[in-house]
Amino acid sequence: MIGKIEKLLHLDDYDLEAVFTPSIVNLLILDFVFTCTLLSMAENTVWWRTAIAIATPLAAAVILTRFVMYLFRATSRVYEDVFYRKDRLNFPTTSMLLYNDQSISKVMKKRIRNDLQALYNMQLCSENQEEADEIEARRTAKDAVSLIRNTVADSNDSMSRRKLKRYGFYRNFLGGAVYCLPLSLLCWGFDFIRTGDCNPVILTTIVIYALLVVIDFLLTKSAAVDYAETLLITFDRLNHYES
Repeated sequence: MIGKIEKLLHLDDYDLEAVFTPSIVNLLILDFVFTCTLLSMAENTVWWRTAIAIATPLAAAVILTRFVMYLFRATSRVYEDVFYRKDRLNFPTTSMLLYNDQSISKVMKKRIRNDLQALYNMQLCSENQEEADEIEARRTAKDAVSLIRNTVADSNDSMSRRKLKRYGFYRNFLGGAVYCLPLSLLCWGFDFIRTGDCNPVILTTIVIYALLVVIDFLLTKSAAVDYAETLLITFDRLNHYES
């Protein structure tokens, strides 16, 4: 079933690995909790049988999956606002181009700045300008990053693409968890109120799910830094180490 949905959605490699997959993981966990808690109650109602009859066709599943995918991805952008400000001026790629960041060498910073000037007539703020107005320096660097990203994407570099998909997976998993973890808790809570019985399997599943969300939250920031470093290194390599 999932394979058929995947084919009908016409996903590229990024959407498949960084958007579709984390969406399905979240939905499968929610579906497992729902099935083990509230499905027996819902099966006895007329509306449930009617809903199943309507939602069964594959086309409905495809539409729902596409909606869920992009809902989760849009929600995941909220985490970028939390991590890196609403305008994302503190994103690692932007920060690494500034003089006050020590993530990459000054030699590489200088080469990247020279390449931006030569290729796109884009001039980043000097060290003195950066000290005087860091926000403007970040805005200029952010504009430069979009040019760097496009250059690397056009080169079809597999490593930067892989790191981008890894970051997208972690970030979009968080976006799905915003909905699926609370819904899983609600299913468990309603079932506990209804039956007075705490199913240890469901409770263990929810605890593991919550731990995955916490771990994923931490990994998202690490993956963003990893992607940023790879992006800048690849841009430098394309201009200085490849003919």
